[in-house]
Amino acid sequence: MAGYVTIAPGVKLRSGGKTRLDFGDGPSVSADVLDPRRALTEAIGETYDNCGHMAVPVSQCKLTITGGSLKTVDVDTSSGRATVPAWSFTAKGLSRPIVALAVSAAVLQPLVDPAPLPGLAELDRNLLPVGRLTKVDGNSLTFNLHHGKCDPNLTAHVVEFEDMVIIGGSHSPLKGGCVDVGLSTPATVTLTTPLGDRAVVSSSTGARLSLHPHLK
Repeated sequence: MAGYVTIAPGVKLRSGGKTRLDFGDGPSVSADVLDPRRALTEAIGETYDNCGHMAVPVSQCKLTITGGSLKTVDVDTSSGRATVPAWSFTAKGLSRPIVALAVSAAVLQPLVDPAPLPGLAELDRNLLPVGRLTKVDGNSLTFNLHHGKCDPNLTAHVVEFEDMVIIGGSHSPLKGGCVDVGLSTPATVTLTTPLGDRAVVSSSTGARLSLHPHLK
């Protein structure tokens, strides 16, 4: 993300072209296949150059692309799952490839997470944000809980009403600090009766959750 990405001298990468994208819940569209350099630029996004600062040597910020091939990957969009072209790059010093979508983000409208309802109180520090609802099976619900690596005793919770089901999670009080955050863990809760047509609501945002599109 520092922006120090280059293609090694003499490396020849094929150009883009045209492709057809078939969306699970929408019409098919024709789109340009991005050339490798533009795909890398879009994948990197806004750069943040902290090289030479915070004990990050400039040498560790440089990434040299040594080759690349066109493949396909599955992505989730607001119109359902789609199979799209992607560049798979090899890079000096890396054992695994770097994969960058070869279609502009403007064509692939991403999934939009429900926005928190206005006026809600700030989330208690021991409660966990709820991610996507991934499975509904009779009277069981599976969803993701977002948490830090050091959060102890993760617990999923559910409260049932006649017209809605509220899901959430918590952890025991954290002793000391922890810099590792941004993890997501599946959690399953069991209802007293099948969900039926009741709304599933996130306790952290107050928003109604829909089943993740490609898992319906």
